[in-house]
Amino acid sequence: MLILRNIDFLFEMPEISATGNNATLFNSGVMVVEPSNSTFQLLMDHINEIVSYNGGDQGYLNEVYTWWHRIPKHMNFLKHFWEGDEPEIKQMKTRLFGTDPPILYVLHYLGNKPWLCFRDYDCNWNVDILQEFASDVAHKTWWRVHDAMPENLQKFCLLRSKQKAQLEWDRMQAEKGNYTDGHWKIKIKDKRLETCYEDFCYWESMLWHWGDKNWTDNSTNSLSPPPALKTPLSSL
Repeated sequence: MLILRNIDFLFEMPEISATGNNATLFNSGVMVVEPSNSTFQLLMDHINEIVSYNGGDQGYLNEVYTWWHRIPKHMNFLKHFWEGDEPEIKQMKTRLFGTDPPILYVLHYLGNKPWLCFRDYDCNWNVDILQEFASDVAHKTWWRVHDAMPENLQKFCLLRSKQKAQLEWDRMQAEKGNYTDGHWKIKIKDKRLETCYEDFCYWESMLWHWGDKNWTDNSTNSLSPPPALKTPLSSL
């Protein structure tokens, strides 16, 4: 989530104020809550009774707060292209993602976050089910803010070896599927590719076992390892 304009006025809004997610549900990314012991106790009292529709805080909070105040979506603009979006709507969203000075107050990044991608392009393009969240314009907006940060803060955006391996795995799958957007063909120039963040820096070796059970902490990973790493990311 990227705050592009001052949102102090939200403190004047009543509880619960939020933007819509879809239909009657609100998105909990940006919401106004009045902290109190009674509110905390309310949320804790039902935590073992209420089932979140999405397994997270948003699903739970929507069950607890069925009545809420709607604020304009520019206050929490979702980086998402709905399946039914007309070309004009997609163009409007893309324009809003990159407007400088900004029109949006908060840009909410869905899918793979820009700090977990290489800066060269939005890595959501390389995952079929995440392409609805892909926008190179929104991606560049985040990196513009990143580059304005002090260097001692930028180091927190370095990539771990496991994430580099995941990005290469996704790129290989996009190449195998010959995704028509063609982002998997782009040569990676992001300096973080060659920057070692931890003791273990041989991320390419992870790909030989990427589909093995418990190789990563993602227990849902059921992909098979590639027979050979024909095009390592560092050579693209």
